[in-house]
Amino acid sequence: MTVSNAAVSFVPASAVLEILDWKQVIESLSRAYSVPHGPMVSPLRTVARNGRIWLRSLTAIPPGARFMGGKLFGMGPKPAINYLIPLFEQETGELRALVDGAFITSFRTASTSAAALDVLAPKEDLVIGMIGSGQEAVAHARAIHAIRRIGELRIFSPTPESRARFAKTFQAETGVTCVAADTPEDAVRPATLVVAAARSRDESPILYGDWLDNCRAVVSVGSTVPEQREIDTSVVARSDLIVCDVLEEVMHETGDMIAAKKAGVSFEQKCVSLNDLLCGKVADRVRSASMPMFKSVGAGIQDIVCAELAYELADKARRLVPLPIEFYRKTI
Repeated sequence: MTVSNAAVSFVPASAVLEILDWKQVIESLSRAYSVPHGPMVSPLRTVARNGRIWLRSLTAIPPGARFMGGKLFGMGPKPAINYLIPLFEQETGELRALVDGAFITSFRTASTSAAALDVLAPKEDLVIGMIGSGQEAVAHARAIHAIRRIGELRIFSPTPESRARFAKTFQAETGVTCVAADTPEDAVRPATLVVAAARSRDESPILYGDWLDNCRAVVSVGSTVPEQREIDTSVVARSDLIVCDVLEEVMHETGDMIAAKKAGVSFEQKCVSLNDLLCGKVADRVRSASMPMFKSVGAGIQDIVCAELAYELADKARRLVPLPIEFYRKTI
């Protein structure tokens, strides 16, 4: 047995924010999901809990990629979250980089939604009804803008200043007409695409099925664990195809779907995986769907694909930070 040291680099959040490009991230995720996945390529998340303290991990080995790795983050009674993504060489198992995942999460979530919408959403100018004005909502607007022309973006969030700021900033950045709506219904009713990217403050639904007469596709990303709610059971009932990034977790571990099941709404037969969607296995069902929904809880493969792209671009831009530490690799 010999022991050798391997250099490890750090990719700071500032570099991630500056170098990642929406189209590149979307294309990378589309490729990753366009090859069949075995059940252990991106296994279900694990969560350790001790009262109000919890630690979550998501791991993945993306097929055909250079790296494998995971995302680790936790929360205590005084919440302040750091996201750590270690990247290991698939060929050797060596630790190659530590990535600050603070912005990886919003890039990968919105870009995964955009990859799904590139198949599900009509190929026309969209009127988007956006519920939310935080980081995830802004990221979704930017990601969708990378794949479709947006005719109008209608934004609601509970804080008037926040939705007005989002509307003003996005319109200045893109030239898209933006409207800060006074109610969520006002934001949604004229929309052909609806994005729910903000959980309610009291965990009651923020989106209802009878608002969706003009809607051609829905995205929901804000209910990822049993205690969280975002969409009403009527939205689940109205959606005739539900694409899930992680089937088991969406169907059985999200508050929205748990509530739908308790209300007697049957949805299991409408659910398909994002992997099957992007592999073309459900093309007939997509063509016949009048209002598909993409429901996301997040998966390790999304984090690792996005983090690998960030590493590659940071390397080219000389933004990698060498770490003054040594990890030892045992060669047997």
